[in-house]
Amino acid sequence: MNTFMNTSAKVASDGRKLAFSQIGEISSSRVLLCLPGLLETRATFDPLLRSASDTPGLRVISLDHCGRGDSDPLPSDSGYCMSLYLSDIEAFIRQEIFGHGLPAPRLDVLGTSMGGILGMYLAAKVANNVSGLLLNDIGLNLTWMSIYGLYEGMKTAGRMPEADALAARLRVTEGAVRDVQSPHHFDLPHHKDWKGMKFGHLLNNFKGSVSLVFGDESGVCLPQQVQELQATFPQLTTLRVEGAKHPVPFTESVCAFVLQALKLEPIPVQIALPPVVLPKDSWVQAASTDTALENTLEPIKQTEDKNGHDWRSRIAKWLTRFKKSALN
Repeated sequence: MNTFMNTSAKVASDGRKLAFSQIGEISSSRVLLCLPGLLETRATFDPLLRSASDTPGLRVISLDHCGRGDSDPLPSDSGYCMSLYLSDIEAFIRQEIFGHGLPAPRLDVLGTSMGGILGMYLAAKVANNVSGLLLNDIGLNLTWMSIYGLYEGMKTAGRMPEADALAARLRVTEGAVRDVQSPHHFDLPHHKDWKGMKFGHLLNNFKGSVSLVFGDESGVCLPQQVQELQATFPQLTTLRVEGAKHPVPFTESVCAFVLQALKLEPIPVQIALPPVVLPKDSWVQAASTDTALENTLEPIKQTEDKNGHDWRSRIAKWLTRFKKSALN
């Protein structure tokens, strides 16, 4: 069984580091990169890492965005925005996933809420080599009402908690709590209208696999978002989780769905057979038998050659069968 490894990677010239957990070997042919939501940490993916610990050929990595979990905060604990998260993730991919030489692994990205949106931006850029996208309770657009509901959900007794109290509870910095409430936090290019924000155009040229897990009580991934994804990606695989709100927790069934959606190739089973000991003169006998058989069949060869038959392939088959018989 693979065990958790918690470590960090330098992603910025100022020495700032991102913390990540992983299971699996660096040489694995498949990598699943897990991106948390708005104020989540990589710990939300711990059940998935445990579920995948016995999966051969798979490396699973969960990442803390800057200012979350054990990742370094920004200078002055301010300036948190989605373009910075995206830049950090791309640097991480180059260094920790594709920076270990050839052959390059296949990369799938699993994103929860904001992490799923970041996954779409990653998949839109060919240089990131994203082969599969798994979305946790997020569609191709986000309505204004859903965004309002997300911030309402952060309130306690009808009011927003103090930044320091919320930061301590979620294991994020106070600056991250403040900045995610700013209209400048979502600074990546996107489409918008009176209904909300749209980013489905990012996947117009994406040819990889797409999967979705969503809660039937979600206020973010609504039925129309699910239908839009199904229309855009006819091969979409989905899991509807009864009683789940936003986002969907990584229960045993959800973890099983994620691993199944990866469509991992089975590892061939190698069976060690005992060595076969042949009599000392077996090869001599077989060679003598081959010669005798060729002499016996020579008249047949000449006759069939004149008639244009393919006697060579037929004789080769006879010799093969006869040799096997002689060796047994």
